[in-house]
Parts: sequence; C-alpha cells; structure tokens
Amino acid sequence: MTSNGDTTGAADPKLKQQNPHRGHEITSKTIKTPQFSYACLQLISDSPTATSPQLDSLTVRSYIGSALNQFLGLTGSAISIDVLKVEGAESWIRIPRKDLSLVLAAVGGWTGGSEGNSRVGWRVKASGNWLSVLVAQGEAGQIWNQ
Repeated sequence: MTSNGDTTGAADPKLKQQNPHRGHEITSKTIKTPQFSYACLQLISDSPTATSPQLDSLTVRSYIGSALNQFLGLTGSAISIDVLKVEGAESWIRIPRKDLSLVLAAVGGWTGGSEGNSRVGWRVKASGNWLSVLVAQGEAGQIWNQ
C-alpha cells in the first residue's frame, strides 16, 4: 500500500518493466489413447451371380449386432456401435477403442443369410484409432485403380 492509499500497484517498477506485447503462448496436447476406434467393413456375398445386397444403416446395425451376439452372446450385444457412413457395400463404423478387437473378430467370422439362398459376410478393409488416417489410406489406394 502506498502512502496515498493506492493499492493498484501502479507505482511498482516491476510491472512497468514487463513487455505488454509478449505475444501468445502456444500450448499443445497429445492424445495418446483416443476414446473411439473406427473400421471400414465391406459386405461380401458367396453368390457371384447375385447383385450385392443394398445396405442401409439399419441393415448394417442388424448384421453387426447379429455377429456380436453370435460371437459374444449378451455381452456382445451390449457393445456400442455407431454407423457413420454407408455407401454401396461399404460401411464405416465407430466403436469404443477397448472393444475394437472383439468387434473385428466377431464380424470377421460371421456369415449370415440374405434374400435367396446366398450367404453374406463382412470383410474388414481397414481399422484403427484415427479416422483421418484410415480415410487417407483408402483414397491413396484408389489413385492407382483409376
């Protein structure tokens, strides 16, 4: 407190010496273990003459739920699955990171019935913790196929 009762510290020489134009402090944060993992699945059929089955989000969820229920029982049906995108016979899903290996094992070994006598199953095209990396890898592979 100064002699005139000023408590702001305007007379403090240390405050005057600080540079008011220091700039911005840059901080960074590394995410070591993401909460979710991602997988790109392709529905395949054993009948070469049959057209590929038309997929929608509900069908994808039903097929994956059936695979999880068959592989893990009631525990498998409790795994949270988010269908992100369905395009043709491909679908992108998001699952909790800790359940990725269980889901991939379940859908990789599952075969189900479809309309007619054909059987369908899933082919895992890509999986990992970072969606942007998986999408970039898929698009890089398409460059050489055009």
